[in-house]
Amino acid sequence: MLNVNQTLQQAITLHQQGNLSAAAKLYQQILVINKQHSDAHNLLGAVYVATRNFKLAEKHLLKATKHASNYAPAHYNLGKAYLDQHKHHLALAAFVKAVKLDPNYSDALFLLANTRVALGVVAQAKPLFERVIALTPNNYEAHSNLGSALHELGDHESAIPHFRNAIALKPDFELAYRNLGYALVKLERHEEALEVYQACLEYFTNARLYQFKGTTLQQLGRMDEARVAFLKGIELDPSLGACYRHLAEITKLDNSDGIDVEKIVKEGLDQPNLTEDFIKHVSFAWAKINDGQKNYTTAFKAYKRGNDLKNRENKYRKSDSDALFKLLTSSYNADFLSHAANSGLTETKPIFILGMPRSGTTLVEQIISSHSDVTGAGELSYMADQAKQFKSGLLAFHKLFPKMNQSQWQDIGQAYLNGLNGYDEGRLHITDKMPHNFLNIGMISKLLPNARIIHCKRHPVANCLSIYKAYFGGKNSHSYAYNLKDLAHYHNLYEDLMAHWRQVLPGRFYEVSYEQLTSNQEPESRQLIEYCGLDWQDACLDFYKTKRKVKTASAFQVRQPMHNQSVDLWKRYGEALQPLLDDLYIPEEYRD
Repeated sequence: MLNVNQTLQQAITLHQQGNLSAAAKLYQQILVINKQHSDAHNLLGAVYVATRNFKLAEKHLLKATKHASNYAPAHYNLGKAYLDQHKHHLALAAFVKAVKLDPNYSDALFLLANTRVALGVVAQAKPLFERVIALTPNNYEAHSNLGSALHELGDHESAIPHFRNAIALKPDFELAYRNLGYALVKLERHEEALEVYQACLEYFTNARLYQFKGTTLQQLGRMDEARVAFLKGIELDPSLGACYRHLAEITKLDNSDGIDVEKIVKEGLDQPNLTEDFIKHVSFAWAKINDGQKNYTTAFKAYKRGNDLKNRENKYRKSDSDALFKLLTSSYNADFLSHAANSGLTETKPIFILGMPRSGTTLVEQIISSHSDVTGAGELSYMADQAKQFKSGLLAFHKLFPKMNQSQWQDIGQAYLNGLNGYDEGRLHITDKMPHNFLNIGMISKLLPNARIIHCKRHPVANCLSIYKAYFGGKNSHSYAYNLKDLAHYHNLYEDLMAHWRQVLPGRFYEVSYEQLTSNQEPESRQLIEYCGLDWQDACLDFYKTKRKVKTASAFQVRQPMHNQSVDLWKRYGEALQPLLDDLYIPEEYRD
């Protein structure tokens, strides 16, 4: 007669040793004798999870939870089975049950936190990771994931020590190095980020790390070193398309940089078995090269191929944009905003530079931040991050905002100002050039009524084409940018919203024309500086010499003297832009 307890211990020992097939046989033998043995069902289910036989895993784990509903490990393993199948809502329920049964079940808490991240409720994951760390201080993954959660919530400063803790616990933890480097870049601490990437390269000879190193050097304006890094990335992994794209962005076509970028990109395209991800990146590189050679037909075909692939990843939902813009105009109406000056904080330090992407926001920030009294902080997410604290999302936040009281508005304003602390160099002003803050002009006016706001505008066709030619990283980033019809739709909404802001907030923001700025540099620059309440400094004309970091797609362009060569470039693309021209609203000031 089989000794069930003895057999179970033998099975567990084999299981722990990694002999899963032998362990499974013993678990099955136990279940022949006792079909309701919850331990055997649970552990056999765990074996099937490990071997990715999810059908059998679910069968046995559901039986385990049925025969022993208060058995936390069975709910935990069931959650793992669901999580590995990306059945996140089912996984969530299972992990919640496991934690309810055993509040100190650190493994269950950890996967519950990860599941909440996967479902997009990062704010709810943060305290769970903190509980895991309190229970298991040496859990390097929990430190890393808490850092990632804080990073996602916009608290890059608080994320950094957790990434460092993860690395201290596991010195070869590549993901933690990457995330630490990225967090440092977000805080404009590029030199520290370079040290992190270099430290990681001591453990890994990794093409992607060279890509990250190259982009950081590019943002610092160290183009020669950046090119070396991108070339090293291509050497290590010729299929890493991003390195080709970055190389094309910062390399001159006349080979004066000592690099035949056209040849390198052609060789990349001649490789067999190209992936869609590679083609996506290298299409933008090939387009950039042909655009520079004035081969506009070829360039546009390449841009379209790259954008079509991006569009597959980032589907634009017109109805979502329509709903958001409609809500903004109704929530931030004239009656609500008429009392804006009496409700917010008095701080004058921030200068918001906003508008559509590729409208000149980086150029304007570079001019202003060349002044000795201004720190250029780049694109900050802190204003948009306020909505992330509301699990119901962006629409719910802007619907609720007008109903808040003065204390709540001031708390939100202070949270934004706290985010600026990491960039404060003791100067009079800090620029925030997050373009899409044009959505938040009403909120900014309520929270920080004394902050200066500069709206950058550009000919709609030129602006849309420049967006279409840019590569925007990140999942679901700029989803409207990859199709000409979608671009027209979103730009039209933007124009309507800006008209609304002009109506309900007359004189609240300064508007600068890209065309005027590039044609009349000095007088336009002087007006910008005057609006900021600063005395003129000639350094503002030599903005391209400024050694500050630039993280946007314009990083290379703003290192060059000002020119207006791209003002009418869109006319050279002819009929290719017809889908855009058919739908795009052109304000009177830009009509011929």
